[in-house]
Amino acid sequence: MWEYYGDALIAVGVLTTALLICALHFLRSSRKRRLTLPLLLGGIGYTLFLIGLVFIRGWDGMGWSLVGFSLYAFGLILYIGVAIYLWLKQRRLSS
Repeated sequence: MWEYYGDALIAVGVLTTALLICALHFLRSSRKRRLTLPLLLGGIGYTLFLIGLVFIRGWDGMGWSLVGFSLYAFGLILYIGVAIYLWLKQRRLSS
């Protein structure tokens, strides 16, 4: 039987919430083409994090989780940066 600890569930909950917020923003955005790569990196990182957390145990699982979280964080930071850049560019052009 697998055991899940509270900190792992909190981490998965926070990552899921942030990814869902970005996905909803992506679906509502008019410029989907520029936001596709950062969202894809976040999704791949989230998947690798879950694989390392659930299916692979020990130090190998820690490595998978670390690589997944690194990709996830990079994708999320890139997504937020691109979204802010596009928002500022649109705001600057409209005024």
